[in-house]
Amino acid sequence: MSNQTIENMLIEWQCQKLVTRSINLLDQGRWQELANCYAEDGELYRPSAPTVKIEGRDAILESFTSRPAKETCHALTNIEANIINEGLVVVTSRVVLFAANKKAEGIESMVQANADIFIGRFIDEITSVSGEWLIAKRQGSIELHYKGTSDKTG
Repeated sequence: MSNQTIENMLIEWQCQKLVTRSINLLDQGRWQELANCYAEDGELYRPSAPTVKIEGRDAILESFTSRPAKETCHALTNIEANIINEGLVVVTSRVVLFAANKKAEGIESMVQANADIFIGRFIDEITSVSGEWLIAKRQGSIELHYKGTSDKTG
């Protein structure tokens, strides 16, 4: 295996790890750490508003902290990294979103998820900034919306 092949594998792994970490931070509500995954001039297009650009790390942080509190579980799959050049990688992934009302403080028990399930994708443009991979642009979309029925009896 050539050194270039090994270097490419390392870059792909680092970028996939960044995308996965950002989704875990999102579900954990660790907003500052999540915002730090973005470049200073990063862009975010939420899956629920794919044409609305949120620009800049501070604005991205504000967008996360100002939204209503809820429990989320993003299941990320089919993650594929494509190296464009030495400073840009595009990572595509599929995402399934389950959500529920926010748990009460101090309660560690399970909460009832909403009946709606959203299936979409993220396209992340990852850039190298001073040797660190950061999200330059995240474009989210929703392709499928499953509206289930919620059984509140059991």
